[in-house]
Amino acid sequence: MGSSKALLDWHGLTAVERAVSVVREGVGGGPVCVVGAPGQELPPLDALVADDAVAYAGPLAGLHVGLAALAGKAEIAFACGVDTPLLVPAFVRAVLGSLRDGDEAVVPVVGGRAQPLLAAYRVALVPALEALLATGARGLRDIPGACSVRQLSVEELLSDVELYAADPTLRSAANANTPEEWAALTGAGPG
Repeated sequence: MGSSKALLDWHGLTAVERAVSVVREGVGGGPVCVVGAPGQELPPLDALVADDAVAYAGPLAGLHVGLAALAGKAEIAFACGVDTPLLVPAFVRAVLGSLRDGDEAVVPVVGGRAQPLLAAYRVALVPALEALLATGARGLRDIPGACSVRQLSVEELLSDVELYAADPTLRSAANANTPEEWAALTGAGPG
């Protein structure tokens, strides 16, 4: 991207402020945790901020840090990046609401791709993630080998009436990895 995704402008907010706002509404005002790299510059946030112990340790380490920070504060967490600015609270609620007994995580599949950074995880996964990290795993796609992960289809997502009304094409899953992609999403307007 060439600069910190967290600080990208989203119609007067930084990307991280936008993500915190959407997730907070999606979790009904519950706790929100932002995981930053060591020394990463972030604006003042109305959220718990936890730092990765090691820079560039991968998304699995970031998820582990976030879930550990939420221990005792929540049983389930919605994990997302700051690069999905079209995310709407109804998407967060639909994914969290789809978690069933026996599921340790629920990962939507949108556009034929699993979306582990738009997923629900039980906070109790912290020990399983620690064990994965100890093996050298770094990616979120390593999680299904260590716990019960259910994939959530587009049809299942859109069976949620509120989500269908708010985001029938699931633009919530659109992310940006280049300045051009961010500009295209910015032009789409706030979700």
